[in-house]
Amino acid sequence: MHLLHLPHPSFSRHGHTTAPSGDPITEHFGRPLPAGMREEAIGMSWQHFTDEYAGNGAIRLGSWSVAPARQDLVECRATIAIADRLMSCSAVAAGPLGAMTSILYDLGAPVQILRLHQREVDGAIATFLLCENNGRQAWAFGEGRTGDEANIAALISGANRLLSP
Repeated sequence: MHLLHLPHPSFSRHGHTTAPSGDPITEHFGRPLPAGMREEAIGMSWQHFTDEYAGNGAIRLGSWSVAPARQDLVECRATIAIADRLMSCSAVAAGPLGAMTSILYDLGAPVQILRLHQREVDGAIATFLLCENNGRQAWAFGEGRTGDEANIAALISGANRLLSP
């Protein structure tokens, strides 16, 4: 079982050899953010960036697990809280991100992923997603020990950004 702990921990800067850019986010990741997100985040501190793009919202992921399913698919099981409702959900898809997207759709929180970018930073993974719901777009950020953990964290952040008033 994979547990996703929020709020997200900070990555350390050990081992990076890039020259300082004057931009705290670029310096944190060792290279610029994806185009589009980069322009939105100009001048943000690390704390402001994580509050904005990976902040908590009404949708909270308690735990999730992935198991092989038929025909090279996976089954994802998750415990999700939306506001004060706690639900156990599952979906079968080609991968954990597809399964979690399906779970959110079933819960009335549909999110479409338009762009996905990943980076490794000091042994951890950072995911940046451009998500959409009903024509409204928002960037989101997630991090984790694996690509799947980072993807799921970013997807939940994206859903919270898009579906909050």
